[in-house]
Amino acid sequence: PSSNTLYSLSLRNRLLSHHHFTTTSISSCVNDNNIMTSSASKTDKATTTMEFMVDSEENAIDDDDDVDEEQLLQDDEETTITTIDDLYPKGLPDSNSIIQHSTIPPSGFDQSQISSLFTPEDIARLKLSPDNVTAPVALMLLWPEQFGSQTKARKECRRRKILVHRGPLMEVPEEGGGKKLTFDRKRLALVKVIDRVKPGDTLAIQTRMTHNYSECKNHNKSAPFHLPIIYQDDHIAIVNKPEGFVVFSHKHGGFGRENVYSCLPWVLEPPKAGVVSVLRRPSPVHRIDRGTSGLLVVAKTKPAMVELGEAFKERRVKKTYTAIVNGDIKEPKETSISSDEAKKLGVCIGNEREKTSWQLIEHALEEQSAVTIWRPLRQWPLENARNNTVSLVELKPKTGRYHQLRRHMAWVRECPLLGDKSYDGGGLAKTLRDEGFYLCSNKVTLEHPFYHTQTPAGKKEWDLNKGKITREMESLDGKSHITEEEDGTILIHCEIDLPAKFGKVEVVTPSDKIK
Repeated sequence: PSSNTLYSLSLRNRLLSHHHFTTTSISSCVNDNNIMTSSASKTDKATTTMEFMVDSEENAIDDDDDVDEEQLLQDDEETTITTIDDLYPKGLPDSNSIIQHSTIPPSGFDQSQISSLFTPEDIARLKLSPDNVTAPVALMLLWPEQFGSQTKARKECRRRKILVHRGPLMEVPEEGGGKKLTFDRKRLALVKVIDRVKPGDTLAIQTRMTHNYSECKNHNKSAPFHLPIIYQDDHIAIVNKPEGFVVFSHKHGGFGRENVYSCLPWVLEPPKAGVVSVLRRPSPVHRIDRGTSGLLVVAKTKPAMVELGEAFKERRVKKTYTAIVNGDIKEPKETSISSDEAKKLGVCIGNEREKTSWQLIEHALEEQSAVTIWRPLRQWPLENARNNTVSLVELKPKTGRYHQLRRHMAWVRECPLLGDKSYDGGGLAKTLRDEGFYLCSNKVTLEHPFYHTQTPAGKKEWDLNKGKITREMESLDGKSHITEEEDGTILIHCEIDLPAKFGKVEVVTPSDKIK
């Protein structure tokens, strides 16, 4: 079978096994403000109510039903499987799903409500009346908390997230008798900013709940290169970027498919059915130099992308690098700091029982503050190195300036990274460039972009499944685990082994002294 077929089978199996959406019967009903889905399994599970929010809380999904997957496998042939289309009406285009809607009352809007939001001049200019308003104004009147201004409402219209259904919803018969309301696609259209709506019209909010991971594979038979996965769930992934590959390929960069962004759809699992605001394809949220290997954080959903972007911007992501530098690196007393002082600077020191001293580098780059915390791990002799010595060092950047670690080691400590042709100064150092430079991002600690948030869905999913989630996950390429801190923060911890080339620089013998 083709790679696309294999992927489709994988996605289908994941969809069918997703316990939030596997039921024996589904009956959907609509009201003025949300879509409600009631489900009952053979064990008479409690009614499930789902209420979806958009924009900043677009990833929120509240599901009370927790179905035992093993029990479902034992159910008889009467059990039916529910797909995502059964739960959420299709939007425009079909890849979108309607997650919230509201119908304008038959008598129109209340004039006092209109007057409370708009000045008499605006009412006259926009020609607003209880039975005739613009679509952005209707959004403000129907969902005042979500659309607090015309700017916000117009923006959502331009983003093609708002639909209008002209006239009453359509009645269709249900199995077992009765009728339900649904959207008549012939009367459903994307809203334009200039559109006007009247009593009886229904406005709907849609979002993408699918992806095109498989579409990314259609023109290629295999992944461009091996990309190990260290951690992944429905919202975030952390991969081990090999040395020699760029994260993104520029239009004229000449790397083609040989970049992490192109490889991700091949190696990552798509989010399960029901996860809202899935990115069309997973995307890295930061960069690592082409010559650097190690941990790279990837977002799978738009809310995760926003949360992770803010975490990197606010320096809340704690990264650790290990490097081999060329020379007998010194530890000046005047730049020595304690573990407690290092923690106060915001770097992740870990739960060390022994008090360890660290070195502080505060050296601006391009007139911007640049701070690095580091310590030596060991040293050993190497021919052609400075003083015939190389040093293994641990580095923890507080800031993330261009080539910060490489330049701080070379310019401040006068011990450039081994093999770093950009900063090693030439001379005998040229003989040590064959394997590239030695720098690996081997540890990272960060807040989970979904579980740590205050959204009810994230907290609820964590509370229900934290026993399973917190189990340490081992893999061939690294290890990861999740912890809940005393303040309730949910942290992801990932660590990998150093690349094999680190051990090939020189065999360290017992006679080598750790300094």
